[in-house]
Amino acid sequence: MSWIADLAPGFSGWRTWQATPNTSLEVFCCRGLSAGPLALVTAGVHGDEYEGPAAIFSLAQLLASDLVTADGVRGTIIAVPVANPAAFAAGTRMHPEDGRNLARTFPGSTKGGPSERLAAAIFAELAAPADYLIDLHSGGVEYIFLPVAGFYGEAESGNPSFQAARIFGLRALWQLPETDGVLSCEAWRRGKIAIGTEYLGAGQLSADGVRDYRKGAAACLAHWGMLTSAPQVPNAPDVFAGDWQVASASGIFTARCGIGEAVTKGTMLALIAGLRGQVLQEFLSPCDGVVLGLRSKAYIRETNWAVLIGKRVA
Repeated sequence: MSWIADLAPGFSGWRTWQATPNTSLEVFCCRGLSAGPLALVTAGVHGDEYEGPAAIFSLAQLLASDLVTADGVRGTIIAVPVANPAAFAAGTRMHPEDGRNLARTFPGSTKGGPSERLAAAIFAELAAPADYLIDLHSGGVEYIFLPVAGFYGEAESGNPSFQAARIFGLRALWQLPETDGVLSCEAWRRGKIAIGTEYLGAGQLSADGVRDYRKGAAACLAHWGMLTSAPQVPNAPDVFAGDWQVASASGIFTARCGIGEAVTKGTMLALIAGLRGQVLQEFLSPCDGVVLGLRSKAYIRETNWAVLIGKRVA
């Protein structure tokens, strides 16, 4: 992190970081009078997700404004609006050169393909030295999510990941499944306070999502003592656990439920139809819960996510 350590006290502005020989990232940096602690805010790990990048642009304007001075920031804040520029330019979830999902590739490898090398650079140079990490996502072109702040570990006040997700301020929390290769998960496994968020999707840009993401990131930074603004009082959100049901066939996906809808165990959620209209797969709710995630694209391929039901845990 030599270039981060070289930031002058009071610096606030954009830098171009040559992450790999073939990939440069635009990075917003804000440093107070002291270098530590370090908070990393990322977005654009998937190239078809837009609330996160737009929120970081807005957060950068806030941090660069007269409202935040060097005396108002403690430590260093690094924000990366587009972590996967090749996928962003292509408008795709996967990296267009190697077809890999960057969000399943961390901590990466310096000897691998484009995604592995990019993941290795981001993880080693930005995530590994960070004390705190916020990874902003949305449903992209193919999915839609109920706005959720995700945490790792137990839903209890003594868990700093859970507490940060509460402070973020969305009305629902998701106890994230531990998934190999996910940036926030791999950071959390290494002792970082890390959260990941989701907000709508379907290839759209939600103005409410941009606002809520900027407010949430600023609230966490204040909660961690990195901004002198008053920390946000945590709300009392609904807390859910669950993971995606996956397609075992390819065909036309028809949802029989809506995002945020309460369902009971056994409820028909969706189905996949084949080229003769025959039902190839039905999705039933595994429990009483709420629809947290849903495929928005009508064509679905085998192994794609279909529907995510969250079971209330608090």
